Amino acid sequence: MYLKRVTMLLNGMTLAALTSLAAQQPAAAPAHKDTSAAGITPALIARGDSVYHGQEAGGTCFACHGPEAKGQEGLAPDLTSGKWLNGDGSYRFIVRTVEEGVAKPKQAAAPMPPKGGAGLTPLDVRAVAAYVYSLGHPH
Repeated sequence: MYLKRVTMLLNGMTLAALTSLAAQQPAAAPAHKDTSAAGITPALIARGDSVYHGQEAGGTCFACHGPEAKGQEGLAPDLTSGKWLNGDGSYRFIVRTVEEGVAKPKQAAAPMPPKGGAGLTPLDVRAVAAYVYSLGHPH
């Protein structure tokens, strides 16, 4: 009787441990998802929204791209349309664009300085890129 109780207890503990481990494993990304966007989380997008709108890290994005990210004619392009002027619109591309800026814009009078001219950290860059990615890739 004692051995049976110990065995049941151990089986229950093993099942609980395996269930806990399974819950901690990240879900597999759907096959259709842009794998370059791996690592984008709702928290990162929310931080990026705050950076974009100048509420964190001294972000200045909204000044040229507008508070709704719809762009301003001759100043900065629309970031919500899904149309990308200087690359493929991937998360990696957007991160690189924020980091390096746009020295010779195709449809604007002035260049975009690296990091929008703000002192963004690598996390801030990834966050604002995640936010911009989410605007141009709503699904």
